Amino acid sequence: MMLILKRNMSVTLLLLCVVGLSSSIPLNDVSSREECGYESCTKVNQDELNVHIVPHTHDDVGWLKTVDQYYYGSRNNIQKAGVQYILDSVIKELWQDPKRRFIYVETAFFWMWWVRQSDDVRHKVHTLVRQGRLQFVGGAWSMNDEAASHYQSTIDQFTWGLKKLNETFGPCAMPRVGWQIDPFGHSREFASLLAAMGYDGLFLGRIDYQDKRARLKQKRMEMLWRGDDDLGKSSDIFTGALYNTYSPPPGFCFDVLCDDEPIIDDPNSPMFNVETRIDSFIKYVLEQRNNFRTNNVIITMGGDFTYQDALMWYKNLDKLIEYTNMKSAKDGLKIKLFYSTPDCYLKAVKDSDPTLPTKQDDFFPYASDPTAYWTGYFTSRPTTKFFERQGNDYLQMLKQLQVLGGLEEHNSFVLNELKSSMGVMQHHDAITGTEKQHVAHDYERLLDAAVEDALIIARQAFNKIAQRDALKQPLFGYDRCRFNESSCPTSENSRRFVVTIYNPVGWIVMEPIHVPVLDGAYEVYAPNGEKITSQLVDIPEPVKNIPTRKSKASHELVFIAKLHPLGVKSFYVKKLSKISRRDVVYTNEYYGNINDYWKNLHDNFVEIHSLNDTNVDHEFKQEQIPLPIAKVDAKVNIEKDINADILKDKDDNVDVEELERIIKETKTETAVKARSLDKKLNYPNLNEEELRMLADEAMVVERADEDYLENEYMKIRIDNTGVTHMILPDRTTNLKVQLHYWTGCYGNNTNTHERSSGAYIFRPQTTVPYAMTYRNSGTVKGPIVQEYRAETKENAASVLRIYNGLNYFVHDFVVGPIPIEDKVGKEYVVRYDTNVVNNGEFYTDSNGRQMLKRKLNERPQWNLTLEEPIAGNYYPVTNKISIQDEQTRISILTDRSEGGSSLEEGSIELMLHRRLLHDDAFGVGEALDEVAEGKGLVMRGHHKLLNINPKNAIDVIAERKLVIQTNLQPIVFISSADNVDFDTWMKLDNCFKGTKELPDGLHLLTLEPWTRDSLLLRIENYVDKSNNSTIEIDLSEVFNNVKIISIKETTLAANRWVEDVEKWTWKVENEFSESFNLEYNNFDSVPRARADAGEATDDRLKIQIKAKQIRTFIAKYKMVES
Repeated sequence: MMLILKRNMSVTLLLLCVVGLSSSIPLNDVSSREECGYESCTKVNQDELNVHIVPHTHDDVGWLKTVDQYYYGSRNNIQKAGVQYILDSVIKELWQDPKRRFIYVETAFFWMWWVRQSDDVRHKVHTLVRQGRLQFVGGAWSMNDEAASHYQSTIDQFTWGLKKLNETFGPCAMPRVGWQIDPFGHSREFASLLAAMGYDGLFLGRIDYQDKRARLKQKRMEMLWRGDDDLGKSSDIFTGALYNTYSPPPGFCFDVLCDDEPIIDDPNSPMFNVETRIDSFIKYVLEQRNNFRTNNVIITMGGDFTYQDALMWYKNLDKLIEYTNMKSAKDGLKIKLFYSTPDCYLKAVKDSDPTLPTKQDDFFPYASDPTAYWTGYFTSRPTTKFFERQGNDYLQMLKQLQVLGGLEEHNSFVLNELKSSMGVMQHHDAITGTEKQHVAHDYERLLDAAVEDALIIARQAFNKIAQRDALKQPLFGYDRCRFNESSCPTSENSRRFVVTIYNPVGWIVMEPIHVPVLDGAYEVYAPNGEKITSQLVDIPEPVKNIPTRKSKASHELVFIAKLHPLGVKSFYVKKLSKISRRDVVYTNEYYGNINDYWKNLHDNFVEIHSLNDTNVDHEFKQEQIPLPIAKVDAKVNIEKDINADILKDKDDNVDVEELERIIKETKTETAVKARSLDKKLNYPNLNEEELRMLADEAMVVERADEDYLENEYMKIRIDNTGVTHMILPDRTTNLKVQLHYWTGCYGNNTNTHERSSGAYIFRPQTTVPYAMTYRNSGTVKGPIVQEYRAETKENAASVLRIYNGLNYFVHDFVVGPIPIEDKVGKEYVVRYDTNVVNNGEFYTDSNGRQMLKRKLNERPQWNLTLEEPIAGNYYPVTNKISIQDEQTRISILTDRSEGGSSLEEGSIELMLHRRLLHDDAFGVGEALDEVAEGKGLVMRGHHKLLNINPKNAIDVIAERKLVIQTNLQPIVFISSADNVDFDTWMKLDNCFKGTKELPDGLHLLTLEPWTRDSLLLRIENYVDKSNNSTIEIDLSEVFNNVKIISIKETTLAANRWVEDVEKWTWKVENEFSESFNLEYNNFDSVPRARADAGEATDDRLKIQIKAKQIRTFIAKYKMVES
């Protein structure tokens, strides 16, 4: 009986196949309709269940293998993956049948493949794109991470990828949806950016397992996400969380990498399985349908590096579609399967006109199970994260200089190389630090080579600016140094050198410059020839001991540079000649009475902390130091290190008593200096009672030996426990800076309770970190910088630093090698403990831009059950984390992406470095145990601490500018001037001003060459929305040597004219609040969001930019004399 049924079904299927032959003939001369985009979509019937079958591949731009290894299919012993074979195979199979569809995401890989294709293949691809059969989604250079990536780099890599597609295929290749199926959490700023790029929707793969469970139950998997409260409706974007991440239904992976059964439709075969396979599939799609609000479901048919043999997929998918539709028609199921794309699925959902829930926060942190919080990668591979940030700094500088320098167009080759490398670095397994070690090295190799190649642009521009002639032979090398290791061979080996600095932001910056040098005396000259104040500071021992450091430098020459907007400024440095022994006049005084010696010593007393300390005038003559002291130990501290008791005897102690008196007078003088206050400011004075009241608990406070670091903005009080207070003119804040470490869990990962801490996962063993014990290693005080130094026995060191004239406090730290002799992995953190009353609330930035409120142990949209109370409260910090109360905001600005939280009241915690000995079993397959030069990796970084009044508008603007400056730091080059004397240097143009200073609130986000006579221009308004937050600027008056002739506005990614974009609107369940941050954890009523006030009014080159808006223009321009 079963055989008869099989044969009857077979006859029916054969008839269906014959009918379908006409549409499966290979297309040699395609004459079918050529409609792309939404017009190419299959028509859907909203009265039946439309099952959108979406063939796709997820091709990581590096992860277990390098970019090249993945493309070429090399090292298949690591992972069987070859992208070139995927694209070859897919194009061949698409060409066989016009019903088939495929989507591709990573433009980096597509471009590697495209440039190697014949004209015949290119013709076919053009046809497939024009007919909507091959569609691009996402379309950026890589599928970027959303936690560690900075918004500027995200915009750049989308611009680069989309430009390639647009120039190659035109509008039909324009992606309509974002496709973020693998990043480990999703940021609100990214949603805002996509909306500004003109995308209609966004699809996500990974969301928190508790969030997903709640959304499935309440049919909230698809929503309208508001990307930015200040931007309002313009930042809204449809967002859908995929049902099965991005994998096929269980049992339906038809790939050479999979073990699932094919669909066997031969009724004579004992393996005939059509009925069971179709029934299983229908059951799956009906279950999925029950969790969504429309009669459309999207079925992702693909996975990591699938479709290397696309025929396997399409042969089985053809059968799946045919037989399911036949069964549906026969049984009246009202189910229709067809090949589709995310674009077409989105269009079908839109046409069904659903009412959507809303979202105003983000999708961090992401957990895949109760003990797997993916918050470790916020910090993993900190040196790679820092290098990526430097790469962006270089890229912005070089794009700007290519325009401002009026350089030759052929430089685009090296500039594009750097754009590509930076695009690769944004990949969600690159900047995240979740790749294998050899892949991390390859990422660094690619970026380092691209930076070095592209620096020819800077060297050409600097030479042209300095000599006013691009054709003159360069005078200087403009060498790139490893300043983060205090290493620079050029400055170390030159008696005269030039420091050239570029400022990539549109306002004046006062920047501390640290140049590694040998010991000695130096003079620094500004461009006008005036000698400026500088200070020689010894390099801390932990920096000198960095294993990768190859340097002779023992000191840093420090000075403050005033840098003009988009400006180039050079400083001339001379090393003064040492005083030779024959130049020293020695006295032959002989003291017959020791009292004469002590008297002469006192009369000629020189306050000595260290002869290396730059408070000491290095031009003293040696005869001023009286004999018989021929040499003073640089480490002797006359206040503390001399014990007079050992000099006493029972007979005559007159001379020793005189010494004790001198020491006592010296102590008194020094103490008075240490407690002296800047007469211009009225700092609060701390007595014993006030110190007791400022302490966290009522207790008797014993005043330890204290000292202060101070400038005109603040005083930092220090005692033998370290930093204790930050004293400002109007308030005092308790402050303690303390390094700790967490010990990482380790297990075999066979179940959630055996989860190890690894590259992705942060899972500490305890709920309280281990505090490190500091040892004071000295203080430095001078006219430029003051420092307090401390070290720990756990291989970590801190330098706490303030600069003259700057309103922030710097924490410079060296961490590593993290010790693992106890066979326990560790994760090093720093805590900034204050008396700010933040009530468990803190704020972290979203990709370096907007700030989002966080609440300890809570999530805004679901009831949280937390088995990991530490890791589950960690959030990504791209640039800034803060806590605040009514009077005080404490903000920490980071020099790279880090994980952070506020786990205790008044405290900010940031993770600096991780070294772990076990894999966390999420695919990378190796422990996060970075080694350099045979030792555990050492990282060096810095934080800037700001203490402002959150209600003071001037303070808030200054803070925003400092955040941008911290991301786009001035870039320093060193050139030997041993063959260029001072007079020759003075004849050069050593001060170039690229732009006039932008008004407060505006940032020149992008200036780059676009075509031969046009440039790409982005202006950002970084202030919060208020009655006067819209800012006007006249683009004809911004630049000094570039004249803007005309502008035309584009979307954020510069691939569409803004006038061509039609914003989709959706019905929603509830109105958005005016401010998520104000509403979250607020029991008072918060106003609903108001309608947008409309577009800004422009007058030709006078444009208006609203709060938080980024406006993008293609501008025609010409060079003019400045």
